[in-house]
Amino acid sequence: MSDRSSSAEVRNPLLGLPAAQKMRSLPPEARAVLAELLRELSFDARERAERSWRQNKAPMAVYWKAVAVYAGHLCRIARLTGARRERAGAPHPLEAEVGNRAAGHYTPRSDGR
Repeated sequence: MSDRSSSAEVRNPLLGLPAAQKMRSLPPEARAVLAELLRELSFDARERAERSWRQNKAPMAVYWKAVAVYAGHLCRIARLTGARRERAGAPHPLEAEVGNRAAGHYTPRSDGR
């Protein structure tokens, strides 16, 4: 099996869209607000996906999971700076939180995982 590409465009396909370039040209303050809103949207959508899955509503779970993924990709675009894009491998503090759920967004899973 081959290793997954470390290219930014492979890991975040939205980077190739013209709108992503426009998003990057926004003032840093606007990008920070947008990134935080998208991050919250991602967490909320993940919670809905999990709730739908537990209720045996697989189509809605898939829908909300996709919303969460796209919101996360957009959040990273809004957050990226030129220097940040060049450094590979150094995780952003917010990315480290995603696996453990950020404060205020944690909902324990019913299956113990």
